[in-house]
Amino acid sequence: MTTARSVIVVDDDIDHALIVRLVLSRVVPDASIDVMTDPRALAQRLVEAPRDALVLMDRQLDGRDGIDLLPLLRAERPDLRTVLLSAALPEADRLRALAAGAYAATEKPGSLAGWQRLVESMVGADAQESARTHAA
Repeated sequence: MTTARSVIVVDDDIDHALIVRLVLSRVVPDASIDVMTDPRALAQRLVEAPRDALVLMDRQLDGRDGIDLLPLLRAERPDLRTVLLSAALPEADRLRALAAGAYAATEKPGSLAGWQRLVESMVGADAQESARTHAA
């Protein structure tokens, strides 16, 4: 028996969060999807996230840079796979996010088809990483 994977969508723009949730529900219909749109107490809520959750997190959260949250998450919850998403992500910022603990960092797609490809690649990579981790 397999359990549904947990995915957490973190975005203070409710429209973006709902788009990601919709695409996730199509790509991984058995997933447990939690949407967090209020950045207050976000760090604590993420620390309490289900084990091995995939976190799709917007870079700009209520005017704060999400990259600053990554070292705390890496220290407190190294099992979380946090993907940092941004409308624009220069290479230097992408590398800074990865160094700070992001599992991946990428620009947000501009279409539903693009969102579907991105989610499929993240969920697929997440499943492969989880299988490697649990096999070790």
